[in-house]
Amino acid sequence: MSLTREKILELGEELILRRGYNAFSYQDISSELGIKNAAVHYYFPSKENLGTSIVKNNILRFEEMVDNLKTREFDEWGQLEAFFKFYTKSNRADKICILGSLGSEFQSLSESTKKELQKMTAMIIDWLSIVLDNGREKALFKFDGEPKYRALIILTSMIAGLQLARVMGKSDFRAIHLQLLEDLKPQKP
Repeated sequence: MSLTREKILELGEELILRRGYNAFSYQDISSELGIKNAAVHYYFPSKENLGTSIVKNNILRFEEMVDNLKTREFDEWGQLEAFFKFYTKSNRADKICILGSLGSEFQSLSESTKKELQKMTAMIIDWLSIVLDNGREKALFKFDGEPKYRALIILTSMIAGLQLARVMGKSDFRAIHLQLLEDLKPQKP
């Protein structure tokens, strides 16, 4: 991958996470990188191409994270903590996640970007569901209901927590994160 293309992808994602998809243009990218608009269009002929590529990169990073956790043999509690750590880093950097940012603008996205965002969301929910189910079987977690529903609660709490932290302050995000973990702990006799 060319360095210019990589920088465009990184800056495009940064702009989505800080401002939102519809709040930036190729001019913002070209000005920031000191290149011509034509250079941005060379690598990404349309904003649809850029948005879809950014989501695909996020899918690859998520898959790499999951593979890394397996390779390092993290138990389910460690896997969940690693997932929360990603969101904690976003909170510290005053960013929201790609699902929250693009999800709020879903109706205005291209079909290809929507499809990739739906794919990514399903992957995360499926992975979280498996982690929660396996962790409950090993008595690492205790919760009622289906693992998928608990996964949805966790994911929506993280997405909304990052958005709420922009309004209410970063400490509220930490409280959400810690409460979600506390709610999963098995009760000691």
